Amino acid sequence: MDSSKTSFKIAIVGGGIVGSALAYFLSESVDNGKEVVLIDRSFSQLKGSTGYAPGFIGQYNESEALTRLAMDTVSEYIKIPGAFERIGGLEVATGPEGVEKLKGRYNMAKKAGLPAELLSPEQATNLAPDLVKSDILTALHFASDGAANAVRITSFFQDQARENSVHFLETDVKEIIQEDGSANGVLTTSGLVKAEKVVIATGIWTESLCNFGVPIPVIPVAHPYMYGEQREPKPRKSPFVRWPEFHVYARDHGTAYGLGSYDHKPLYHKPSETAVGDWIDAFDATLERARSLIPAETNLTIKEKFNGLFSMTPDNLPLVGTISSTKGLYVAAAVWVTHAAGSAKFLTKIIQGEEVDESLKKALDPNRFQGKEMETLEESLAGYNNIYKTHENQ
Repeated sequence: MDSSKTSFKIAIVGGGIVGSALAYFLSESVDNGKEVVLIDRSFSQLKGSTGYAPGFIGQYNESEALTRLAMDTVSEYIKIPGAFERIGGLEVATGPEGVEKLKGRYNMAKKAGLPAELLSPEQATNLAPDLVKSDILTALHFASDGAANAVRITSFFQDQARENSVHFLETDVKEIIQEDGSANGVLTTSGLVKAEKVVIATGIWTESLCNFGVPIPVIPVAHPYMYGEQREPKPRKSPFVRWPEFHVYARDHGTAYGLGSYDHKPLYHKPSETAVGDWIDAFDATLERARSLIPAETNLTIKEKFNGLFSMTPDNLPLVGTISSTKGLYVAAAVWVTHAAGSAKFLTKIIQGEEVDESLKKALDPNRFQGKEMETLEESLAGYNNIYKTHENQ
């Protein structure tokens, strides 16, 4: 960044996939990319959730808002070389209730315009023989789903933003500066960066910057993920697989299989320097239960395991939009890789004062928890075990 200029129209705090996408879309929209600054502690190494995300992109969600954001996101990712692999996604059912659930999801996905197909057990095991046992009852296949390389996508957005003259400032952010009810800058360890508008896109660290009289419940939670032993890549990658009844998911990473699980007690985990937290002993049993769903002949053993922190909200919907108590202040938080580009495009329109879909704006409204105590909201982790389900009545 040109150190002689410390005043901008827009300052974005957080250079992960959402903040970087936002910097790019804004630089394409505003008169001059030089009016935008992107601030992060580290651009060379992504320390937040983006840098550790396993990259599952399942577009259908019971929330219409999230389905729309995911579809819009994929439409952007497919433009980026090497960013998105359309390997497809499988959801499998092992019991009667699970079968009925998949039938319902199939019907809703078709209504949303997504390609979806109910498969026999044989069809499912043919698609993912190393991940799906033959004793399942049915499977739901989403052919347009896939896997995203979050680091590559973020690098692309940053490169494009630089080409559009966006400024990059690598420093620690201490505080969002407010004056007379308006945001007017960002205090960093390198000094004050003045800005007419400020966007908080800091993921798991959001709560440390939010003190605006409006509860912004971005709750960092612990989550176990593992990689199996290295192996030779298959000629064709398997679709990713989800077991909704068991809150487990798996992916073919090419040279190894990956496995994660939400089948454990929800755990708040305050982040430190990165989105990897201390390993929690109870997660060993969680991964063992998850591994039991994989065919024995696959011999999926643990080569690497880690506690990957990500942010969630009490209703499992992201916070994207204006913070009502402070003029010129915006947030894009608790946004997954699945919804990142769509969320950034949506927020770009809001920042630019363009018309947006009111139903989407309401669903993502950062002020929707107004009147509730932050302490109560932070304890509201009931949605973690059913992370793909929204809880809009909370």
